[in-house]
Amino acid sequence: MVAPSDTRRLWLLVRTKPKQERRVEDSLEARGIPAFCPRMLEPPLHRWEPKGPVPLFPGYVFAHLVLGESYTTAQYCGGSAGFVRLGASFAALETRDVEILRSHQGERGYIVVATRRKELQPGTRVTVLGGALEGIEGVVTRYLPGRQRVQILLALAWGGCSAEVEAHRVRCA
Repeated sequence: MVAPSDTRRLWLLVRTKPKQERRVEDSLEARGIPAFCPRMLEPPLHRWEPKGPVPLFPGYVFAHLVLGESYTTAQYCGGSAGFVRLGASFAALETRDVEILRSHQGERGYIVVATRRKELQPGTRVTVLGGALEGIEGVVTRYLPGRQRVQILLALAWGGCSAEVEAHRVRCA
């Protein structure tokens, strides 16, 4: 997080309107602001899913700028929903993190995901691998593909309750 008065050139996080990442990236570049939207190509689970590279972070683009000089230009470009903020501070990335993402993309311009995790089917027993519920077992009640999350019924001492967990944070028990 950085203060609005910071005078360094930083990679700031710009939120986009739905499915407007390419538009924001192009608009920022046209205004002289280097922009980066990492993309990935993964095998689709369903025939109606996009076939080409999709944003790795849907709804976000990284813009390399000095906040005081280019705030208005980036804030109000086409497709932008504004900067990601927490109070008066702005979300920023380290240059090395952006370089790592770019190196994974290589010459292709996108990251290739060789295999894709299959949907967890309702009734599958799972163990939570991380977060506040780490180590707790439960049963999948629903897979939420749009958010890559699963809803699980937890087996707790005081009775069962339901929780949503990121799909990559569970493994079959």
